Amino acid sequence: MTIKDIARECGCAVGTVSRVLNNHPDVSDKTREKVLAVVKKHDFILNTNAKQLKQQDRKTLVIIVKGTSSILLNSLLERIQKKIEPLPYNASVVVLDEYENEAKAANRIYYEQKPVGVIFLGGSPDLFREDFEKLQVPCVVISNEADKIEGICLSSVSTDNFTAAQYSANYLIHQGHQKIGVIGGNLGGSDMTQKRFDGFLSAMKMAGLDFDFKESYVASKYSFEGGAYAAKILMEKNRDLTAIFTMSDAMAIGACRQLSDMGYKIPEDISVIGFDGISLGEFYLPRLTTIKQLSNSLADEGLSILLDCIENNAEPVNKYIPFEFVHGESVKRVYI
Repeated sequence: MTIKDIARECGCAVGTVSRVLNNHPDVSDKTREKVLAVVKKHDFILNTNAKQLKQQDRKTLVIIVKGTSSILLNSLLERIQKKIEPLPYNASVVVLDEYENEAKAANRIYYEQKPVGVIFLGGSPDLFREDFEKLQVPCVVISNEADKIEGICLSSVSTDNFTAAQYSANYLIHQGHQKIGVIGGNLGGSDMTQKRFDGFLSAMKMAGLDFDFKESYVASKYSFEGGAYAAKILMEKNRDLTAIFTMSDAMAIGACRQLSDMGYKIPEDISVIGFDGISLGEFYLPRLTTIKQLSNSLADEGLSILLDCIENNAEPVNKYIPFEFVHGESVKRVYI
């Protein structure tokens, strides 16, 4: 009796059976019970020695997740792990705070684990250029651009953050909003944040609208809690705002919750627009208006490019994945 035999009898995938046997949480209770019933029926015992030998034969891909609370990055991670599972690679996951230097961490991990490639989920190649230039294996940054780093095999797959943020700001402006606040990341800690802010500012300038950074920008982490905290501070500083541009859906949802607790109705009293297109935004009340990043395409393209660089010595690639705009219910047209 092998894992394949168990999978055949259960009507499950081999990977599903493997996750059950290794006590992985990503399996439904019903499926887990079905697999364990067949295991018990045949007195199956997992050959851990064979498993360890197989793992030793597999090459390692390190996945560095930049940010402990990003729903988008977690969905990218899940997709990539599933894509790697049938391949001759092991995935080693490292999670960093969003303000840490991911390139320095990657260089340290290289000497510890000797991976054949590194996937950065999030990251700031421009900010940590010197450490990125020291990387010795093919790498790919997913969700941010890395086109300005030369001399190493560093690829990137991302949404065009500048253009997407510009599109969102233009949408708010075309809906009649002139006094728009921003909830974003730390501008000194993330070039992705800077690109989104630059895109927003570009739209405001093209429309002839002023933006008071001190009164209308609050920095926070890309999280529900960060968005809620920032919304409170923002409205205390500037009660004339009619709309808020947030740099993530998690921030937007946190902001909406806080604004509601403060007595504001969304979008009747103030409009909120997000960025990412996470599934929770579709079910939030009101349904979130947002930029939708195509996470499956980002993950698939990023992994494919990295493997091509590893296995075929291909040249690094910097690629944009088109975004979609979701017309939700959190933005109202205003008339001046």
